[in-house]
Amino acid sequence: MRNILQANWLNDKKTAQWALWGGILFSLVFTGVIWIADPWLADARAGFLPDQGAAWYWWQLPEPTFWTRATAWGFYALHQVALWGLIYYAQTRVKKYTSGLHPINVIALGVNALFVLLHFVQTHLWYDGLAQDVSIFTSQGSVILLLVLVLLMENPRRGLFFGKKAPLSKEVVRPVRRYHGYIFAWAVVYTFWYHPM
Repeated sequence: MRNILQANWLNDKKTAQWALWGGILFSLVFTGVIWIADPWLADARAGFLPDQGAAWYWWQLPEPTFWTRATAWGFYALHQVALWGLIYYAQTRVKKYTSGLHPINVIALGVNALFVLLHFVQTHLWYDGLAQDVSIFTSQGSVILLLVLVLLMENPRRGLFFGKKAPLSKEVVRPVRRYHGYIFAWAVVYTFWYHPM
């Protein structure tokens, strides 16, 4: 692990480009795998309850079990803590920016890929997500919060209203810049595990 964290070849721009294209390829291939595996979920979807309006999340089991909930919440918690740990490590130990990748970036990509695979398996074995226990508005709210923080951070550079900057002090934006990674990670991971795959 220590050798990975000290690797110098990762700082190369070409490595970052390979990681980008590798991520895109992984996403395309995995999207195809999800599409091909979709018929295996027909039995799980057959028993969905009728739609009950705007606050209803249709893609949930009518009768969840201990294991459907435990796996959704357990894997979500592991994914979330792993990413927060990586962000903390990066903030406290990685002191400079680079045009390439830091080794911690590669580890984060690997952790995310592992949990994508795990969520796929979890969906096909237990078909459940966090939606069983929390409102649909929490998933939407997490994404809205992420977008609001992006707008706050981009205000000094791009403005908020048609290029016009909102009168926000640097003291408002500074903690958002410092801690946005934790909130972004929460919003993305929470929304990812909210839904069955």
